[in-house]
Amino acid sequence: MNPYDFARIDPNTPPARRRPIWHHRLTGQGTQRLYAGQIEVDILAETPMFVSDPRTVPNDPTRPAQSIKNQQGEYIIPGSSLKGMLRNVVETLGNGCFTLFDGLYERGRVDYRGKIPPGFEHCGTNGDLCIACRMFGMLKERARGVFMGKINIDDACAYPDEVYMYEPIYTILLGEPKPHHQDFYLDVKNQYIAGRKFYFHHSPDQGPLVERGPRRGGNMTNRYIQPLDKDTRFSVRIDFTNLEADEFAALLLAITLEENMRHKIGFGKPMGLGSVHLIPTRLTLVDYANRYTTMGEGKGKSVLEGEALDSFVNPHIADFSRTKLARTAMADLRRIWAWPPDPDVEYYYPSKRDWFDTDESIGKRIADTKDTP
Repeated sequence: MNPYDFARIDPNTPPARRRPIWHHRLTGQGTQRLYAGQIEVDILAETPMFVSDPRTVPNDPTRPAQSIKNQQGEYIIPGSSLKGMLRNVVETLGNGCFTLFDGLYERGRVDYRGKIPPGFEHCGTNGDLCIACRMFGMLKERARGVFMGKINIDDACAYPDEVYMYEPIYTILLGEPKPHHQDFYLDVKNQYIAGRKFYFHHSPDQGPLVERGPRRGGNMTNRYIQPLDKDTRFSVRIDFTNLEADEFAALLLAITLEENMRHKIGFGKPMGLGSVHLIPTRLTLVDYANRYTTMGEGKGKSVLEGEALDSFVNPHIADFSRTKLARTAMADLRRIWAWPPDPDVEYYYPSKRDWFDTDESIGKRIADTKDTP
């Protein structure tokens, strides 16, 4: 089975945009509540995972590359990687704009700039933003093209006593995308892009796809790496300020997903690396309007853990799911990120050279690749 698929968009329902709440406000419109505080989250590796450190590429090809560490020698997941992952989920499930889509691929040979449905283009002014740009910020090279995000994510640091090492492995060849294969990358009418790309989880019982040694294909070579093993656990703090109710709920949903879903992060997603479980452990809420108008230490601040945390979070997510959720995208992401994954499905790119360019591939959708050699 092809290792990725797309979470579809509804071209008839473009992103709902509105003026954001700016950072200096204590309340929204009238007495509308704004959410500020921090969420502490544990991140559990469900499969081996590898987050590359570009600063420490080994000169010796017999030494495997190691996962990224901070200056204190702790294994980390960079906050920028986590922020990008969560933003992508919010864009997908909250029906946001396509922030990073430029439409030109394969050195300009493939032009999909006209394949974005009207209204889904990247937000262009800071006074009229989709939910993702209101939460994570936007940047355009023009006047009124900047809005600072309201979410900040630290680097996730591994617990020192919960770091496990996987054996060094040679990766498979991880080639560039091939958007010219329209039956994968466009919808069934070849009118619009298929959606947002996500990678399937591989069964932990199968292990990642590997090669026996160095391999070259065209201008590509595989890598020799040593991933962190499953059960490695990290902790991270996510700070947020001035989130409106739907934005706060979207953040909670992006973190927790559903019980039988997991995130993907890091290098080697097509070969089965990077399945992680995000587990909120503590939520601290700060009501600044109350804090600045009421005397006394600790006023306007509440801390939720355990059952109290679940009881607070679940209704917010349920309300968002009823009123704002992109249901088609969620159905697709629920299938792609299902956990545990089907142990009888093997994910791989077609093994035949240039399969995407042959008559054999014409008309084949991703669902048709289950038994492709």
